[in-house]
Amino acid sequence: MDANNECRWFLRPGVWFWCAIALGAFIRFYLVVFTAGTRDVEIWEQHARDVQTSGLIGYYHGDPFANHPPFISQDESVLLRISDASGIPFRILLRAPFALVDLGTTFLLLLLLGKSHWRFVAAAAYWLNPLSIIFSAYHGNTDSAIAFFLLLCIWLLSKEKLLGAAVALGVSLWIKLPGLLAIPALLFFISNWRKRLLFLFIAGLTALSTYLPALIQDAKIVYANVFGYRGLYIYTPGGVPVWGPIRVLVFSIIAPPGQWSEQSRGVFLFLWQQAWHITLALLLLLTWLRRSQPTANAVCATIGMLYTIVYGFSESFAFQYFAWVLPFWLFLNPWFCVAAVILASGYVYSLYWFLCGNPWLLGKWDFAGHAYWPPVVIGFRNLAMLFFFISGCVFLVSAIWRELAPRPKPKRAL
Repeated sequence: MDANNECRWFLRPGVWFWCAIALGAFIRFYLVVFTAGTRDVEIWEQHARDVQTSGLIGYYHGDPFANHPPFISQDESVLLRISDASGIPFRILLRAPFALVDLGTTFLLLLLLGKSHWRFVAAAAYWLNPLSIIFSAYHGNTDSAIAFFLLLCIWLLSKEKLLGAAVALGVSLWIKLPGLLAIPALLFFISNWRKRLLFLFIAGLTALSTYLPALIQDAKIVYANVFGYRGLYIYTPGGVPVWGPIRVLVFSIIAPPGQWSEQSRGVFLFLWQQAWHITLALLLLLTWLRRSQPTANAVCATIGMLYTIVYGFSESFAFQYFAWVLPFWLFLNPWFCVAAVILASGYVYSLYWFLCGNPWLLGKWDFAGHAYWPPVVIGFRNLAMLFFFISGCVFLVSAIWRELAPRPKPKRAL
């Protein structure tokens, strides 16, 4: 028995686990301290300086791309003051907190996977995932916090701590709004409507506490910039799209717009314009079809599927949006998880390598200066886009099939 347990090294956090944690921490430290990050770092620094000089409302009025919630906008302004006073580069202060948040995400995975024999392997795999490393410690944006707060919310709900879970969800909305997409799935995890309404009330009150001062000053501009933001259609100067089922799967892989008939172009244009509404409808449909999945792990799987649909069907997309869902992939089929990590990591890392000019991500991340991408980057982009589109379709069809499948009739008692 002892020999058998020794062979099952993955059952406990041995030397291998702590070496993985140390390696992930070292890589994150290197990226935070020694690299410049993407263009988002410069954008955030400018946003923070605009908040200092113009005030929060003036910042929203002066920059149409000022789409971050009031709390995080003012918080980054404070970090800029600390940077100016201490001499510590803003790029370090911006990214270091989210690298630490990623450690919290890893710990939450251990808690949520507590009954799985592979929980330590899964947590180490997340901690060493190239995407989680890049988005938390290199890229320079706040998206890694979304996954942390959603996992924290689910774990607290699994412990029947409704108040704490609602606060966790509300705090996530202080930083960014994509956590809203998971709310329907979270509601079905709660046992009755009284608790669901209480959960929504507390979460809303928590979120509103940091929005209210700005809303009182100018509700219209806050709604337009923050709540009205729907992402961007990002292209290189040469017209290369970074993502999108129409722009990549149809116009880049199959044929450019000029080779389609006028009627076909009209259909694709309609789908492009309505992509966000179509995506939201599909999210609600999938959530409803999986409403009878009552466990914490099943809810995590549902959220993983929901964001897969976002990636597969939405035309507005930025690289760091993958950070919303990375830990939730571990609750899905292992083959999906492995394929998603390989394809998405291959796309993001090969592109960042190309834009920086070296595999260590040193130097300036120059998106505007690279109008055209090499075949390896385009190949990874196309495969990743196709994979998430097909996976989203599979998740939807499978959920519909299970809903329509006849259920066995209960046996009569003798």
